[in-house]
Amino acid sequence: MATGAGIRLQLSATLAVTAALLVLIETPFFASLRPDYSHITNTISELGETGASCARQVAFAFFLPVGLLVWLALWLVHREIKDRQASLILVAMSCLGTGYVMAAVFPCDRGAPLWGSWHTQVHNVFGCIDYEGTGIGFLLMSRYCARRNATIRAGAFLIAGTLVLVGLVLIALPATFHIRGAAQRITEVIQFTGQYFVCTFLPSKSRRAVGGVGS
Repeated sequence: MATGAGIRLQLSATLAVTAALLVLIETPFFASLRPDYSHITNTISELGETGASCARQVAFAFFLPVGLLVWLALWLVHREIKDRQASLILVAMSCLGTGYVMAAVFPCDRGAPLWGSWHTQVHNVFGCIDYEGTGIGFLLMSRYCARRNATIRAGAFLIAGTLVLVGLVLIALPATFHIRGAAQRITEVIQFTGQYFVCTFLPSKSRRAVGGVGS
């Protein structure tokens, strides 16, 4: 591997971890500023909802940086990718960053309702794109690994993709609103963990596929 490529891939993995750490640290921090907030019931989006006292800080010190870090991490990997299928996986995975960036620009209404003002509807559309895109990305990654005889990784990404899509349903169903905060946090752990492994695993498989080397 060329030195420059190696540095870029190491940086990509570091950025993926940094994005995850921001979510891990800033979610409880901003939640601590709201005594009525529940990690079981309330969504992460509600930390930056319209009218919240720290809405701007959540948008531009939390949501926006996380989204940009995800995009940058995946872009650095994309620079080393040599085949179209791997690039498609990265495009799907970039939906995670898109969801965070759009959450900063289009905050939800108070309580994160399914229906509300126009900016809530835009927020919800991109939230759906976030989870659905990442879930599909994991499923594509599973097929990508299976075709390269990486059976264990293929199974892990298949489970991850399925769980993310199930998480989307739990977050969106009114009947499960009382646990949607917990469902979202579990889903986010899967998303950010999976993104890290995509960033570290996909480049090596892509190079092997192009070079004709089995794995």
